Amino acid sequence: MQLQNHRLIGFLFFLTISLNALSQFKLDQPLPTDPNVKIGKLANGMTYYIHKNSKPEKKLELRLAVNAGSVLENNDQRGLAHFMEHMGFNGSKNFPKNELVNYLQKVGVKFGADLNAYTGFDETVYILPIPSDDPDVVEKGFTVLEDWAFNNLLDKEEIEKERGVVLEESRKKEERPV
Repeated sequence: MQLQNHRLIGFLFFLTISLNALSQFKLDQPLPTDPNVKIGKLANGMTYYIHKNSKPEKKLELRLAVNAGSVLENNDQRGLAHFMEHMGFNGSKNFPKNELVNYLQKVGVKFGADLNAYTGFDETVYILPIPSDDPDVVEKGFTVLEDWAFNNLLDKEEIEKERGVVLEESRKKEERPV
């Protein structure tokens, strides 16, 4: 009996200390950012984050995070954010049709293995790893991000081709057991 009382007292002491420690956190405060990350805001309101990375060498990873995901869709719009993510690779103002994929492969980016995007609950993220040793390639990388954000062509023929791809992805996802 005495051992059980000691255990109970020990547990209650641990619980009290833990709850006291947790009460020190202010949930309304943002998480601290890494001091090595430079954060800024462009005139158009876009926030950017820069973090130096030495590995892999001569590589730069650009990411565009759009605050739009499946949470913003109505029932009759299910899958639209994901579909728009796909359409970003099927033609834009500066890279019509397959020119984006062709250009990126020419500069060493492998479609699928390196170049990717995903749509989540509250965001759509495009990931673009490019060589950093050629200023023209870096500049064109930012053009790609701009096109993904504002300049998708949404060509009728490309929409029909991509519709099948996205529907097949959705079908496969539904078939997978959770």
